[in-house]
Amino acid sequence: MNIEIASICDAATANGMGGRLNILGAFDRAFPPSFPFVIPQCSAAFRIRYQRSEAGVHKLQLVIEDVCGHAIVPPMESNIPLEPVAAGFDTAAVNLVLNMQRLQIQRPDKYMVRLLVDDEEIATLPLYILEDPRKKQAATSSDGEVRN
Repeated sequence: MNIEIASICDAATANGMGGRLNILGAFDRAFPPSFPFVIPQCSAAFRIRYQRSEAGVHKLQLVIEDVCGHAIVPPMESNIPLEPVAAGFDTAAVNLVLNMQRLQIQRPDKYMVRLLVDDEEIATLPLYILEDPRKKQAATSSDGEVRN
């Protein structure tokens, strides 16, 4: 299997086997005004290309965890059918869109969005949810003096 597209985004849609994958607002970072922070709605979008021999039903997991490996939400699990590759084609593609509502982030950190197929990690995306670095710059004057 080969990941052609992997993105965290504001929204995504997919239509049909090997059809179009539409991604809106891809991002890998956010600077919320305070913590805890809730991302009201986001999606993880993937386009997976597979070989004829990989057709069949596969176990799929999406895991979101902090850098220490602690899941911030329960893993999302499903089975995904990879349809047989049509005659005349060497490979096929499948689009996956996993929508998430009210994703809660308790503290600033680097998070990892991991896609596993049959317990093998095939894609990893970083998600940086951090304090706004511009706030720290604004708190320091040009002569290096820290202001409160």
